[in-house]
Amino acid sequence: MEEKVLSVDEQVIPINYEEQQEEFEFSEYDTLDNVNLQIVDTSNINDCGYSYANLGSDTLYNDRLSIDESSKSNKEFEDAEIDNYSSDDDDIAQNTDLLREQSAADHDYVSHGGSLMYRNYALEAGFDVRLGTLRTSTLCVIMKRHLFYNREGKPNTGKVDTLDIQHNKPKRRKDSFRVDCKAKIVLKIIPGTVKYVVHNFTEKHSHALFSKETIHLSRAKRKLDYAQESFIHNMSKQNIGATKAHKFYTGITGFHSDRGLVSDFKNSTRNLNYFIGGWDSKFLVDKMNERKKYVPNFTFQYRVVDKKLNTFFWADETAKFNYNAFGDVVSLDATFNTNRYNMVFVSLTGIDNHKKCVTFGAGLLSKEDYDSYSWLVKAFLKIFTKPPILILSDQDPTLTKAIKEFIPTTQHRLCMWLITKKLPKKISIEISTNPEFCNRFHGLIWNSKIEPQAFEAGWECLLRDFNITNNKWLNATYGLRRLWIPTFFTDIPMSGLMRTTSLSESQNWSFQNNTLSDLYLVIFMMSFETNLERQRHNQIFNDFKTSNTFPKIIKHLPYEVHASKVYTHTIFYEVHEEILKYEETCFQKCVSSEDGVDTITILEKKNIITRQTKKEIGNETVQEYHYDRILKDTEFKVTHSTVEDTFVCSCMNFEHVGLLCRHNFCVFKYYSRVEIPSQYILKRWRRDVILTELLKRRFSDSGYDLHTDKYAIEIFSIVDNCVSSLSHDPEKLQACLDDHHKLKKKYIDDCPSNELPTRDTYYKNLLKVTIPDVVDIENPSDIRTKVLAVEGKY
Repeated sequence: MEEKVLSVDEQVIPINYEEQQEEFEFSEYDTLDNVNLQIVDTSNINDCGYSYANLGSDTLYNDRLSIDESSKSNKEFEDAEIDNYSSDDDDIAQNTDLLREQSAADHDYVSHGGSLMYRNYALEAGFDVRLGTLRTSTLCVIMKRHLFYNREGKPNTGKVDTLDIQHNKPKRRKDSFRVDCKAKIVLKIIPGTVKYVVHNFTEKHSHALFSKETIHLSRAKRKLDYAQESFIHNMSKQNIGATKAHKFYTGITGFHSDRGLVSDFKNSTRNLNYFIGGWDSKFLVDKMNERKKYVPNFTFQYRVVDKKLNTFFWADETAKFNYNAFGDVVSLDATFNTNRYNMVFVSLTGIDNHKKCVTFGAGLLSKEDYDSYSWLVKAFLKIFTKPPILILSDQDPTLTKAIKEFIPTTQHRLCMWLITKKLPKKISIEISTNPEFCNRFHGLIWNSKIEPQAFEAGWECLLRDFNITNNKWLNATYGLRRLWIPTFFTDIPMSGLMRTTSLSESQNWSFQNNTLSDLYLVIFMMSFETNLERQRHNQIFNDFKTSNTFPKIIKHLPYEVHASKVYTHTIFYEVHEEILKYEETCFQKCVSSEDGVDTITILEKKNIITRQTKKEIGNETVQEYHYDRILKDTEFKVTHSTVEDTFVCSCMNFEHVGLLCRHNFCVFKYYSRVEIPSQYILKRWRRDVILTELLKRRFSDSGYDLHTDKYAIEIFSIVDNCVSSLSHDPEKLQACLDDHHKLKKKYIDDCPSNELPTRDTYYKNLLKVTIPDVVDIENPSDIRTKVLAVEGKY
């Protein structure tokens, strides 16, 4: 047969099918210490034990990872038979220079143009193509490539041996599609060039081909493009699997797309996971290092132990601004089942100026032990420098020890909800459901207005009245009273801001509920960032609402109007409640003056109001009780320094939550004040504490990413606007479609073949990573961490 030359100047890329590993002794590596990390070359070995170059170098047209072959072994994944083909010395010498000039494009078969030509021909004729035998020279130059009809080969009838122990093993039912069809094309290199000729071509098929009505179900037609791959990936970041993602996609497009069945969507997720494989931890660390170059003030710390990623902590510039503004009280909460390695996800959370959850930073720990928590606390201090006034957490003794040792100036407080929710399990059902017991119990522990002596006396009386003085858990909990009862925190600034970890629990539960539990770390990080961007968008919306709406004012007092202008709406309504209460319950009793200090005695009438708040966290309900007053009329003294113009109330509400109390407003009326003194308007409660520009910053890893995201979003927006505006006019819509076909032809169909993206390129763009030359950080081991070890201790 006459050989036809394909005029395609393609660059041939050698593939390394051999795996080389060098053994090194690794020391522990920690970014918090100045220790040099020793390097090991694992030659890009992934979780499955062989080089991903064998898999990922196929282009969009490669059928190597089809759904029908998903259950094959590692050897069976390789469609192409690899031979070291020894050609003449002259041929090798002629191709040596060509090999040096080859680019880094990941094509694993000869002459992309030749293959593409045959595949286009196959689509027109109605059949699929499968890669066949590949022959290379000793210099890895591809000498010959076979492309078969994908139904080539004989069906595997299998053998049966009842003595074989594998005989009764359940097997997946799999339909056979091979019919020994001989249709194929063989491409052969022209020595001394990178051009190829059609060496052999068999046109005849042994069976019927696809019809025009069903050609869209062929593998070539079902190949997913980058937009679909990106859609599946973005859905996975919202805890939406491949099956539901396919339903959403068909719902959005309005029909079952020609590209992609449910199985193809599942394969996309599998292929992406396979691409990550053993590079997961390395991807994550390299991604963070790359981000430090382009994202202002981004910081992360990590530790490697025995070559494996052990701990990780990060925070960006916006998180640091949030911490500087709202980091006086921090809730530290651990969450499980967020990644495939069972690493513990630990978030550091506070309350912003809208009384909403705001995340300062997050970490991943291999274990919940003293060593891991100590490292986390040190990493936190290195990034944020200034320690918080108070940290709220669960009863983990290792965390308590780490906080006490490394942040001795910070007060540690236990979450009241995590303690009180154990009550029904620790006492009898009759007592725990008794209304009188519940009212007295919660009236004691939640009331910050009573004195410590009154709390202790009331506790003893309560246990004695219900005959539970010998209950071990109640006695142990009482022994920890200085770590969780509000009345013992009256001398700590902002101690009333947060008494439970309910906000962080709720945030973490929401994050966990929107995250698949078996994610790789690099995808987990992207899911976390998506949730963090949603949180910051809510901050922007709350700021926008505060700036563009007006709260309802009832009394129209001067300081009431002033408060509405300086505080966010949420905080204003809390201040407004205090203003209303002072007119209803507070009376000025007497005034005394001495040395420039006025002492005003305010009598507050008996007004016991118990407000119970509930928050759903998963399947549990968090309850908090707010007791406004004690059982009798009470006198409070407000001292006013006429020299320094200060107001201090004995109830210490301003010290506890940063807001003036009703007694102060009663005194303001006495002094005819028209505005709240500026020193009593904390910055953390003001409007626009964090610039919108900071909150709008997205998580990008390079300047290129910033521009590509911007351009892609703008293109999608323009196309959507065109479709929406022209949907009523079919002729104009058709003209718009024709124009888009012209653009597609210009930028894709007429694009040089060596510029077409490969599957590796797609995945690298999705994850925003680069393939590492050396894997010096391995994935963590699958470690089962303890749940609360203190469950039975406290």
